[in-house]
Amino acid sequence: MTMYNEHIYCEEYRELKNTIIDILNGDDTDTDVSELEGRIQEIYDEGKMPSTQYDELMSYIFDLL
Repeated sequence: MTMYNEHIYCEEYRELKNTIIDILNGDDTDTDVSELEGRIQEIYDEGKMPSTQYDELMSYIFDLL
């Protein structure tokens, strides 16, 4: 993986972000935050998510934990 991976388009980004927003707003009480964190990490490790999106989503996750 290069440090210039911003050209990557993550198809799941919007869905993941919306799920996190729902959790933050109290609208989603069923999603396991640890599993969500693992999924984000997995997508990033596979090179399917740019670091800017990863950093943003993980900052929200850390707020939830």
